[in-house]
Amino acid sequence: MPGRQVARAGALAVAMLLMFSGTVLADSLAADGDEVTVGVQTYVDLGSVAPGATISRDVTLTLFCGGLHHVDPGQVVTVSEVATTSPVEGGSISATDATIGPVPGAWADDTAGVSGCSGPMEVAGDLPSHVTLVAPTTPGLDYTFVVEYGRTFTPAGVADASSITGFTSVAFVLDVVEPVSGDSIAPTFTSASGDIEVMTSDPGGMVVDYPVPTATDDVDASPRISCDPGSGTTFPIGATTVTCIASDAAGNSTSQSFTVMVHVGSVVWDSPVRASGTRVHRGRSVPIKVRAWMDGMPLSGPARFAVVPCGGSKAAAMTVEAGRQTGPGRWMTVLETGGLTGACYQVNLVVAGHAMGSFQLDLVDGSTSRCSAHRWDHKAS
Repeated sequence: MPGRQVARAGALAVAMLLMFSGTVLADSLAADGDEVTVGVQTYVDLGSVAPGATISRDVTLTLFCGGLHHVDPGQVVTVSEVATTSPVEGGSISATDATIGPVPGAWADDTAGVSGCSGPMEVAGDLPSHVTLVAPTTPGLDYTFVVEYGRTFTPAGVADASSITGFTSVAFVLDVVEPVSGDSIAPTFTSASGDIEVMTSDPGGMVVDYPVPTATDDVDASPRISCDPGSGTTFPIGATTVTCIASDAAGNSTSQSFTVMVHVGSVVWDSPVRASGTRVHRGRSVPIKVRAWMDGMPLSGPARFAVVPCGGSKAAAMTVEAGRQTGPGRWMTVLETGGLTGACYQVNLVVAGHAMGSFQLDLVDGSTSRCSAHRWDHKAS
């Protein structure tokens, strides 16, 4: 189908032009319209749909550091629909607002003049933009819909108009086909997303990524799958039901649901350890005392301390079982540092499979005599 391939290539070129037009002198804001494929997909092929079908997609936004002008640290970027393109045959596309930020303090700061990025940096959006498409009622191929986003900054900062260059847009292409006569069988899910349980210290919730299930259909080779709330959404504390719907071109659909449970946890490290970090002479024994809560209640059950090297591999260099103290939610142990060879470690409290909190342990070479002063020091907060 040479003509069809040319049409799709043309639609892709339009989308890419909208996304990357302009000289890259500043940060960029990319819209990802694909919930499954890794990376930023600014052009998404939705396959075949029935005339007048309504399709919903979550579009995630990501801010990338680049160039010499930047969004200011601490700002929140709000993206809003400013323009849409729909086929002349009909149909429509609309999008809700989305937010990114606050931008972290480590972001490149151009408030005193132009400044380059210290390295690759990005900030993923807290909330996706919910896009709703209504297909034309006239059968046809390669119908293209585009939504373009504008952005505002809160609070107002330095040179906001030049802090992000280029357009932020996402394009969807679809075919409208008449339902196949006699097709009354709904798609079948071929994979399932089981219940998910995660932990955060943020009372505002947590971004949760989950695998989107797959499905097959006896007629439609590419049944559509949409999940609400979408993967990558910020889930609130507590239990949230996610519903995924698989539908074919004939309008048949089936659904499955699972639960995302977000717990809020907190820990308090007792002296001599501090959450801000602890410096110890290599070879010393470090007494660790900690208290932990989940959803406001003291935690019970066994716990362990996982000692993980800073950066790189997440594999633990040492695991130490924690002994219980008198009283709920309290643990203690003695960590022997003689077997550790690196200089920097994260010591994580792990309870019931959840990483509750951590502190940084810095090892320095020095005397191991028990008469030596400063067996451990606290790092500045």
